[in-house]
Parts: sequence; structure tokens; C-alpha cells
Amino acid sequence: MNWTEVMVWGISGVVVGSLLGALHKKGKIGRIPAVVLFLVLIVGGNILWGGVIKPRIAGADEEQKIDQALEALPLYNTIKMQEPALYAQIRSNILNMKKEGKSQQEAIDTVKPRVSVLLSQRITHAPDANVNEAMQVNLEEMQTLQARKDGSCFKFLYPQVSGGINTAQVLPAQLFQKDLNTMNDLLLATGNGQTAQPEAVSTEKVVQMMAPVREALANMYGEQLQMFSDLTKPDVDREKVCEISISLYSGILALQPADSAAILRQMLGKKD
Repeated sequence: MNWTEVMVWGISGVVVGSLLGALHKKGKIGRIPAVVLFLVLIVGGNILWGGVIKPRIAGADEEQKIDQALEALPLYNTIKMQEPALYAQIRSNILNMKKEGKSQQEAIDTVKPRVSVLLSQRITHAPDANVNEAMQVNLEEMQTLQARKDGSCFKFLYPQVSGGINTAQVLPAQLFQKDLNTMNDLLLATGNGQTAQPEAVSTEKVVQMMAPVREALANMYGEQLQMFSDLTKPDVDREKVCEISISLYSGILALQPADSAAILRQMLGKKD
């Protein structure tokens, strides 16, 4: 109980006591019943406050804080506008995580996989510029994490192998914000107002576009590329895998923008 509650119950006690005292003086109620009634009202009120009213107020206050935090992020405002059902799920998950003792920021950060699924669906028909920009930011993140030399780059790229990372904690704040902005831009570009669709490119054409990138990787890394056949093996050099992945995406982004976007759509996109 905090000092505000102490003051409230102190004032309540004075008010209730005064009313019962007045009733006793007027002969409306005996001394002992007045004392008993005073205790019942105060104790009962305390139980009602602590067991019913206070938790509901606290819950409402918690929801308000979460709503304010989400509203401060343009990305989630866009999701709320475009995908209200998904937004409701995200909000519900955050509330549940808060009840489990997670911090508000930690709860918000851990819903990113849900956003990633949405992005992978949208990237299949996103404009070239948005696709390439999203990959460019991801490449910057890979390079930043690789420089840490702590395995975070591999975790970032292949969370299904060794668990992911909380990018909000390990990336520089400016880069993390850039990532959020880029994701938001991609969602805005692929909303209901999108009129132009990117030109469809066949898988065979994408394979042809990738030829110079594959050749460059083969020349640079040779048999080391075999590690990608099973990244779960204990002898996999995870730092080298991350280095090769950075070279892969750098090579793709070095192509003509239309070609790189077409390749990335097929590599990263997921049909609804």
C-alpha cells in the first residue's frame, strides 16, 4: 500500500467514524454496534479496494500505458489501420506478457516475429525501392552484429537454429529506429491504396539474375558454402556463415534495382 492509499483510508476512517459517532449521539445506534460497524465498513472496504477495485484500476492504467506506447510507434499505427485483427492480437499478447512480469518494452519487442510474417507477405508485391531499402537496412544490421564477434549475427539470421536476439537491445538505437521506419514505409507502400504492382518475374529468370552472385560466392568461398547444407552441425563456422550471408546480400543489392528486388521477393516473400 502506498502513501496515497494510506491517506485515502485515513480520511475514509475519519469520515465513517464521524458519521457513526453522530448516529450514536443521536441514539440511532449503540456504542458497541457502532464500533463493530466501523470495523466492518473499514475492513470490508479495504478488502473491496484491494481485491476488486484496485486491480481493475491498475489493469486499466496498464492498458492505457501500452496503448500510448504503441501509438508512439508509427509502425503499429499502420498495422492498426491496415490489419486491425493482427493489431488486436499483438496488443493482447503484450498485455499477457506484462501480466507475466515482462517489461513493457520487452513485450513490444518480442511481437516483432508477427510483424515479420506480415512483412514477408507484403514484400511479394512491394515496390522495388521499398524491397531494396528494407534489405539494405537488414544488411547494415548484419554488418553491425558481425562486428560484435559474439554470435549475434548468426542468431539474427538463423533464429531457428540457435534462437534469435532482441534487436532493440543489441542494435544501436538509431539503426533500430531506421529498421522500424523502413518496415513502416513498406507497409504503407503495400496498403489498400497500392495501385501499381511489380512486374512478375519467373523463377527461371531469377535464377539467371542470380548467376553472377553465385559465381562470385563460389570463387570467394568454395567448399565453405557446403556449411549451408546443414547449419545445425557442430563444426559449422557461424562467423563465416554470417560473413558469407553478408556477401550474398551485398552481391544481390549490387545488381540493377529491378533485378535485386525481384530476387529478394522470391527469397524473402511468403504468399498469404
